[in-house]
Amino acid sequence: MREDMDKVIVERPRRGGGVQGDGRKWRNSRERGSHLGMTQGYAHPKGFNENLAPLKRWLHKQVHRPWDKVYADLCSGIDRRSTVQAHIFLHIDDFVEREAVLRDGEVWVSESWWRRGGKRVPLRDAAHVELFVHPVTGILLPNRLRRKGRQQEAAKRKEAVVDRLVIDAFTEWHRVDGCWFEVRLAPFPQAQGDGAKQEKRFDVMRGCLVTRSGACHVMAGMSRRLVTYSQDFVYAVAKRQLGRREVRARLGDI
Repeated sequence: MREDMDKVIVERPRRGGGVQGDGRKWRNSRERGSHLGMTQGYAHPKGFNENLAPLKRWLHKQVHRPWDKVYADLCSGIDRRSTVQAHIFLHIDDFVEREAVLRDGEVWVSESWWRRGGKRVPLRDAAHVELFVHPVTGILLPNRLRRKGRQQEAAKRKEAVVDRLVIDAFTEWHRVDGCWFEVRLAPFPQAQGDGAKQEKRFDVMRGCLVTRSGACHVMAGMSRRLVTYSQDFVYAVAKRQLGRREVRARLGDI
């Protein structure tokens, strides 16, 4: 640990001093006189200005080490008799889950970082846990399932996003690669007999020729994903990219 870790994390100028003069009424003013109340001039008090990034980086570098030795290094580098320096230890739990338990061979941790000792969830479902102390070995380990959990949450949010909006029978809005398009659809002509050759139509949304039977599931060339419509046996004859104002007028900030 660097010798000046306590200075890097805690001993920095407190926020709020820059508004002194106009932010705090009559502060350092000759006109304040003897009628200044106790609460006057403190509408913009100073706040803490902690930089916890060095502590977080240092803890991540200590993975696969016994937590007792990591904690001993913290105690040797920070004077806990100092109120200011001892404040650093309050933030250890922001990055390290130290109260993990083992249930049926699986690690369980607190449901959230601000509810220590409360309801517990499996480590695979705890996206807020970056590092944890193994309940059996006492080794500081990274939560490798955290990235997978975040990817699953992102996938769920993506599925919940609206990508298609039906305007009328033959007009739809589609979002492709973040851009909205107004798509005008047309019905496929009826096939003439069972053995008749199927006619092909160019689908401007999918960017390829499609037939009546294959119009429902065709790989789009522009987005490399499936483009489907609200009804079968139709194809896109025209499309128009929509502006932000049009989209906001109907969908809001989507």
